[in-house]
Amino acid sequence: MHSFFVDKKNQNTFIIEGPDLHHLKNVVKLKVGETILCIFQAEKYLGEIKELAEDFCLVELVSKLATQTQSIKINLIARIIREQKWDFVLQKATELGVSKIIPVEFSRNVVTIDPKKATNKIARWQAICVEAAKQSKRITIPEITPIVRNLHELELYQSDLKLVAWEGEQSVNVKKHLQTNFKTINIIVGPEGGLTLTEVELLNQLGYVNVGLGENILRAETASLFLISIINYEKN
Repeated sequence: MHSFFVDKKNQNTFIIEGPDLHHLKNVVKLKVGETILCIFQAEKYLGEIKELAEDFCLVELVSKLATQTQSIKINLIARIIREQKWDFVLQKATELGVSKIIPVEFSRNVVTIDPKKATNKIARWQAICVEAAKQSKRITIPEITPIVRNLHELELYQSDLKLVAWEGEQSVNVKKHLQTNFKTINIIVGPEGGLTLTEVELLNQLGYVNVGLGENILRAETASLFLISIINYEKN
């Protein structure tokens, strides 16, 4: 069943417009009488299409559906990597339930974003998350924050537990910290070239704890999803 995020509701009727209307009518070609899922204010509803007009669709609320919320909020702080791999991370992180994605330019980043193009880039990234949220039937969409270019800016994003995956950490396994009590967690995954010692020391000063992810060196995109999956297994 197709899922749509809606922001307009009139009593028991949802109103779908804009790009979602185009997708509904011209891509998946839904018709009057068919049922869809409507996500409205982080609640999930079953709806029936009642009217398809040129510039809007009316969906009648049939029933409110039970929803499960994740017990732990995961904020992914990740280096920007090459576009195709970055898009993959955004999509899969959304499917895995992250609450927030904070893109960072570390000193060894292969990819850097022109500040003049940042707004358009973030809008594109957010659109990828929206589509992934629809596909996975999520009731919320991860927020993508402005690009962090100075690590001190991470002080804006606080959490109960802060971990940084670092290949230089051999003695502390991530599982040890996941056995503690927390409701929010920030996880940092560095660039392809790895974090510099200066960056690691600064992150430690900001309250981040170094953790290892095992003996194998993981690709940048693999490390993010591996860490999110471990947290979900242990806590969600």
